[in-house]
Amino acid sequence: MKYKIIALGLVLAVAVGYSQKVVAQEFAVSDTSQPAAAKFKYYFAEGLRFKMLGNQEQALQMFQKCTELNQVSGSAFYELALLYSDKKDYSAATGYARNAWKRDQTNKWYGLLLIENLKMQGKQLECVPIYRQLEKVFPADIEFLTAEIEMLIQGKQEKEALKRLSKLPDDVDLSRWATVRKKDAYFSMNNFDKGAKILLEWLKKYPEDFEVRGILAEAYATKGKLDDATAQYKILKEKNPDNPAISFSLGQFYFQTGKKAEALAEFLKGFRSPDVNPAIKIEIVKGYISAQEKQQKLDNEVIKLIETLYEVDKGTPEVDLLYANFLYSEERLKEAEPLYRRLTSTEPGNFLVWQNLLFILNEEKRFGEMLPLTDSALVYFPGQGLFHLFKGISAIEKKDFPVAIASLNKGIGIPGQSAEIIKQFYLSLAEALYRNGNSTEAFANFDQMLVLEPDNVQVLNNYSYYLALDEKELDKALDMITKCVTKEPENPTYLDTFAWVLYQRKEYVKAYDPIVKTIKLSPDPSGEVLEHYGDILFRNGKPDDAKQAWIKAKATKEASDKIDSKISNGLK
Repeated sequence: MKYKIIALGLVLAVAVGYSQKVVAQEFAVSDTSQPAAAKFKYYFAEGLRFKMLGNQEQALQMFQKCTELNQVSGSAFYELALLYSDKKDYSAATGYARNAWKRDQTNKWYGLLLIENLKMQGKQLECVPIYRQLEKVFPADIEFLTAEIEMLIQGKQEKEALKRLSKLPDDVDLSRWATVRKKDAYFSMNNFDKGAKILLEWLKKYPEDFEVRGILAEAYATKGKLDDATAQYKILKEKNPDNPAISFSLGQFYFQTGKKAEALAEFLKGFRSPDVNPAIKIEIVKGYISAQEKQQKLDNEVIKLIETLYEVDKGTPEVDLLYANFLYSEERLKEAEPLYRRLTSTEPGNFLVWQNLLFILNEEKRFGEMLPLTDSALVYFPGQGLFHLFKGISAIEKKDFPVAIASLNKGIGIPGQSAEIIKQFYLSLAEALYRNGNSTEAFANFDQMLVLEPDNVQVLNNYSYYLALDEKELDKALDMITKCVTKEPENPTYLDTFAWVLYQRKEYVKAYDPIVKTIKLSPDPSGEVLEHYGDILFRNGKPDDAKQAWIKAKATKEASDKIDSKISNGLK
């Protein structure tokens, strides 16, 4: 006879026919009152209807009324237990399931539901007497005894588990399961030698049982008995050289014992098999990455595993994600981008997919593509401030300042964000406000940022530049930009702002050196910088050089609307 050994799981639905049959019989024992019986049937049927419609609260009310009408029946208590299990209120579900079981201990569904809810609360030993009652009622169902044994081992009642194991019928499949469970019991009692002996005795009878031999090899390795483990792995490899499961197990053994080259060779054998679940491969890669978490770069063996995994299992979302993140960490952004784009469809609920794709587009200044993508990301993550920030930044670059301001104001109030993100919000909001014509609020945001971080050079630069454009508080502007160029004297952005503040203060001679240095340090100066350069050259008595700078500025299409007049007439 073949026995099916299973982990008994929660049965979350009961056949309607079964429920109706129960309802029809309830009052034969408990209540001969026809009106009460009719009410019970009505409420029970309504409870089932609401349950099928997904209205849990109404269903709970109906079944609760049933328990008030009939205290002998278990069916309404069972339905209530099912509903509370669905709500993950395992304590309440246990109470109702216990009531159902108490009323009918011949109904295995009542017992199994009670067991499942006890297990969810870690109460394995309370399941044992329920299994034993089920064994009495259903003696042919051996799975109740095997499940009881599992509970005893989990509950550290190993001796009792061993006694119960002796009750199992004589069957090869069942004996194999019992052998492994005996091993578990002895290992749990810290009697490793006895547990290992049990497995060795089995292997004498069944030397070709590679799964049990693998269990023994792993047990030896975990215990530090490396010679014994090696001997078992040698047998496994000789008999099954192409078995990927054995390759993985042996690879893990080599990895734990520091034999990196041997481990990699074995893992790669398994990774090349398309029949192996990619999740197993991913866990192995994660183990390697975790072991190297303090390193700046991944070792070559990890990279080889990742590349082999992708080569064999590409198209699996989890594999694509791992490979995309690897490419991103290696700054291979052009390769990572199409993978992330595909993953926004296959894995839209993964935050990293949207974040990294947006970072790539931001890095490459592809703001036109960023804006619609942020809207898609916010559908799945409306409470993520980072995506509101990205939307604001991309809207600023697209000159859609009202959208930028709205998005930044919405995102800045989301709690739990890092200090760096909050700073970027203030900085971007100030930028959007200024460029939308609201310099008063923009400057207030800059001031708020400087309270948080007085020496933030990006804020100091932007603030001083906008003050210079507005020709306001030029002394304050000069103090701020002086801090920037003192900290970073070779930064062309800060030098340009420094030169422009001096220019607005009509200190044309002083403005000359920093703007010349800006041009020298800028391989591809913007139209705005070239226009500044021309203005300062003109004020320093170099009109021909100024004109050439203005012509270059105009060619970039980034100059002001006064550029044609400057080219034709100079500065007035």
